[in-house]
Amino acid sequence: MRAHRVAAALVALTLALAACGSSTDSGGSTTTTAGTTAAGTPSPSPASSGPAAGSSGAASASLPSASSTSAPTGGAAAAYCTEKGGEVQGRTAAWGTNGDPTTWLTLVGQTDMCRFQADDEAKSRIYVDLVTLSSTEPTLAGLAYLSKVPSTATPSEGNPATVDCGKLGGSSTFGSVGASGGGWVNKSDPADEIVDLCVFPDLSFIDEWGIAYYSGGVVRGIDLATVMAYQPSGPPPADFHAGCPGACRGPCRSCRSSRSSRSSRSSRSSRRGWPADLSGAGGP
Repeated sequence: MRAHRVAAALVALTLALAACGSSTDSGGSTTTTAGTTAAGTPSPSPASSGPAAGSSGAASASLPSASSTSAPTGGAAAAYCTEKGGEVQGRTAAWGTNGDPTTWLTLVGQTDMCRFQADDEAKSRIYVDLVTLSSTEPTLAGLAYLSKVPSTATPSEGNPATVDCGKLGGSSTFGSVGASGGGWVNKSDPADEIVDLCVFPDLSFIDEWGIAYYSGGVVRGIDLATVMAYQPSGPPPADFHAGCPGACRGPCRSCRSSRSSRSSRSSRSSRRGWPADLSGAGGP
C-alpha cells in the first residue's frame, strides 16, 4: 500500500514539472518559453536579432552599391553606348608599351569603355568609360571634357595631353613618368592598339587626346556633349575648370601641397630602391 502511494506521488511530481515548461493562454493555445520556437528550434536572442555587441547601427549599414546611383549598370550601360552609336570595347592595362610588344607586362587591370569613331576621312576616335557616358550625374572625366580648359603645356614638359590631364586632376601615366610607358591595350583594335586614358580619382576616364583636342575646339570620334546622359544646366564648377595653370593662387592654392606631396613621395620611393620608372621623373 505504501509503495502505491510513493508511485502516485512520483507521477504527480512528473506531471507538475512538465507543466512548468509551457503555459496556456485564454484561447487555449500553447505559448513556448524563451529559447525555443513553436517548432522546437532555438529562437533568436535579443543579442543576435539586433546589431552585434560593440557595433553601431551605422557600422552595420551596407555601403551604397553602384545600382543605387543614377548610372545604368552592366548591360544597361553597354546598351546606352550602342544606342548612341558607340562600340563597347574591353581593354587591359599593360606596362612597358614603349618597348617591343613581346616584352609588355600585362597587368591585372581590365575595364570596358565606349569607343566612338567619326565617319569622316580621318576616322578619329574617342574612348570614354560607360558610367561617364550613361550617368545623369557628372563624373570628373565628364567635367574635364566639358570644361574645355585651354592647354597650358609647354614643349619642355613633354606630351601636352599627358600634362594637361595631370593639371585637370587626372593621370594617364603608369607608375611615375618614365621611359617604359604603359597604356590600355586591345590588340584587335584596327587603329588604336594602345590607348592612354586620363583616369580621375572617381575612376572615370576619357582618353587624354580626346580631352586635349576638345579643349582646342576639335572633336575626335564624336562630341560627347551631345551623347552624354548628363546635361549640365550651367557651366562647370569654377574651381574645376580653373585648373592650376602658372602660379598657384586662389582656388588653385591646393596644388602647392599636391606638388609638394608628389615630390616627397618621389624622394621616399627613390630611397627605397624601387625601379627608376616607378620612383623617378622623366618623359613618356
